[in-house]
Amino acid sequence: MKNYIQSLINKYPEEYLEVHYEEKTYNYVSYSGKELESVGSAKSSAGNVRVFRKGEWSFVAFNDKDIEKHIQKAIENLKYQSKVAKEGEKGLMKSDLVVSSYKSDFQINPLEIPLSDKVDLMSRYNDIILSHDQIQTSRSTYRDSLKKSYFANSEGSYVDSEKVFTGLALNAMAKDGMNVQRGFYTDAGYHGFEVVEGKEKECEEICKNACDLLKADSFEKGTYKVLLDPRISGVFAHEAFGHLSESDFLYENPAMQEMMALGREFGFDKLNIIDDATMPGLAGYVPYDDEGVQGKRKYLIKEGKLNSRLNSRETAFQLGEELSGNARSLTPLYPPIVRMTNTFIDQGDMNREELLSMMGDGVYCVDYTGGMTNLEMFTFTAGRAYEVKNGKIGRLLRDVVLTGNVFQTLKNIKGIGNDLEHFGGLGGCGKGGQNGLPVTVGGPHIYVEDVVISGK
Repeated sequence: MKNYIQSLINKYPEEYLEVHYEEKTYNYVSYSGKELESVGSAKSSAGNVRVFRKGEWSFVAFNDKDIEKHIQKAIENLKYQSKVAKEGEKGLMKSDLVVSSYKSDFQINPLEIPLSDKVDLMSRYNDIILSHDQIQTSRSTYRDSLKKSYFANSEGSYVDSEKVFTGLALNAMAKDGMNVQRGFYTDAGYHGFEVVEGKEKECEEICKNACDLLKADSFEKGTYKVLLDPRISGVFAHEAFGHLSESDFLYENPAMQEMMALGREFGFDKLNIIDDATMPGLAGYVPYDDEGVQGKRKYLIKEGKLNSRLNSRETAFQLGEELSGNARSLTPLYPPIVRMTNTFIDQGDMNREELLSMMGDGVYCVDYTGGMTNLEMFTFTAGRAYEVKNGKIGRLLRDVVLTGNVFQTLKNIKGIGNDLEHFGGLGGCGKGGQNGLPVTVGGPHIYVEDVVISGK
């Protein structure tokens, strides 16, 4: 494949060309309540050609193997776009030449496990969930895939890879009259079948969480001291700050450039937020992005100050910044855009009990069920929460919704735990119509002052 693609590219030396081709084999099982909703195996292939000239991209996606035809079409499309483009307005940051081949590591190849065994496994988990009296329905989903990818450009870079991805999601819905509560668990990443085995305990836990929430108290809205557990602190890092660090929306927005000026102080000197593409096994493991740029470990915030941003070759050129290896696409049918990988708040030096004692009275928020961000404003719903009195965890709370300004909230972080965890899943990240991109969020416990909490 390498020699074939590069020979095609070499026929058009006057152009900057990229070719990306992918072959995928995947399996899926899904239960909805008692019903086996879907099960199957499939294969797919897709590719794209991108051509860059005078600040303009031409993008052609395809699902056949006639790559040269699509190269010619992409070049032809640029004849019309280049007539209106202005020379020198946009460019691509120079990238190191790379030639690499890699495979993800795993213990048990999921593609060698019979589909009937995967159905049996998910049936067993689903039966455990439905065995609880107050659980009204469930959703249990399994997916695995083997993806073979090939990338080459006219600068001589070439990367091919084989990545095995495996995961599941378990959902329990409890109901008492009009009161409906949920327990949820998901795990996924570049692992083998071992990542989905032995999840009986998690099935029991999500049922208990959902049923306990039926009896939990609602909480009076107000402004509180809050302790966030590792999962919701990771979601905060990703949703509220990580997206602000993606430079494709930033370089055409002068107001946000000023707000996100490098070197600006965002928090106290123990606050570090990192995006790290180099962590094998995690869902955001990206040794090379979809422009052939090597993935890196980047401190977005370092010792409380804005340190770097996430870039593609185009945004790095526009902003005069370093390449970060964050141009990613969901599949080759989409053009790469700036996306996160494994984004997390780095750990500090305090344990959970010390943070609770430091907080005194407040709310302990655990897990995450949903939310939204709008530039610097965020709204998150905790999976469940607990009242804290004198540093001690008390009654269970439900419908706890946290809202605020991300910059002010970062400044209000007063303590960071020493218990960093990373969380992947089947859901993924959505942006620009490309929904479900594999990423990981993470963090330790963090203590935050003056957080606005309201109910649903």
